[in-house]
Amino acid sequence: QESENSIVRKDTTIEKETPNYFQYEEYKVGHVNDGYGKRFYIDSLHYNAVVRYYPSDSTKLWFKHYDDFVNDTTLLKEYYKNGNLKFIKKKTYHNFIPIGVWEFYKRNGELKETLDFDNKYYVSFQKAITIAKVNGIKKPFETQISGDSTCWKIIHWRNVKFDSLSNRGLDVGSGIEINRFNGHADKFQTERRRVR
Repeated sequence: QESENSIVRKDTTIEKETPNYFQYEEYKVGHVNDGYGKRFYIDSLHYNAVVRYYPSDSTKLWFKHYDDFVNDTTLLKEYYKNGNLKFIKKKTYHNFIPIGVWEFYKRNGELKETLDFDNKYYVSFQKAITIAKVNGIKKPFETQISGDSTCWKIIHWRNVKFDSLSNRGLDVGSGIEINRFNGHADKFQTERRRVR
């Protein structure tokens, strides 16, 4: 009898697979209609998605918001009341670093302006993530920028100690620092104490 952790291949051999972070999916779906308008949401261990409608007209889409906790990204789309797209923005979830191409539109739907954060540096956010993966940095991770803004820091945190009385914990981070101008990368270990 096969367990739910086994995979059957076409050649009929069976490989055992250890469950990883992505195989556990628990989420709740909800909706509210409050003073801020009608809102639908999905709240999950891996992501959070929100769709909200204008308070004055609950048939008109106001914005869509998607937070990806595993890949440290947030995508936001906002709409005019006439249904046309107002803007698209993408940033890191934890530290709100602008990433990707942002697009801004006029009320008539015409593209007004773009801001390209990918081409600002030799190593874009996506390139930094690829370098981090190749160097064994596990998901979920947090993205930071060095104090002098020259480097990406991609860190996988894990909690090693938690005191429920003081509500304080100790996290250990395995990370990589990647120069945004030339791609030079160095691994590092760090820790942080925090209140939950």
